[in-house]
Amino acid sequence: MKFDCKEISISDEELGCQVTFSETPDLGAATENMTFKEIEESIGKYLLFQRFFPEEDYDSDNSYFETHDENLCGNIEDFKIKLSRHSLKLLIDSEIIDVSINPTDFEYSELKRILPIIINNHGELIIVD
Repeated sequence: MKFDCKEISISDEELGCQVTFSETPDLGAATENMTFKEIEESIGKYLLFQRFFPEEDYDSDNSYFETHDENLCGNIEDFKIKLSRHSLKLLIDSEIIDVSINPTDFEYSELKRILPIIINNHGELIIVD
C-alpha cells in the first residue's frame, strides 16, 4: 500500500500517545451532518500508530497499528519502521506500507520523539536524517 499523507496528527497524553498519517484532512465539525457511510468514504487511506499506557500496576501497555484496510491492523510486535524527512515505511509480515510525508520541522521532531515511545523496543525503528 502506498499513499501521500496530507495531514499528520500527533498526540502525547497521560494514558498514551498516537500518530496518524492521513491521505485526507480531518473534516472536524463538518461530519456532524454526514451519514456514517459518507464519513467512512471521506476518510481515505491512513496509517495510525498508538500506545496505551497501563492505568494500574497489574495492567500491561499495548502498542497497536491500524490502516483503512481492516486486514492491515494489529499489535506492533515484529516490524521495521523507516522514517525519513519525506517518507515513512512500515514493513510488517509480508506487507509494506509506504507513506509519502512532508512534515514541518516541529512535526518531524515530534515524530522522532514519539515513535520510539510507541514502539517500545518491540521492533526496529530506523531514522534517516
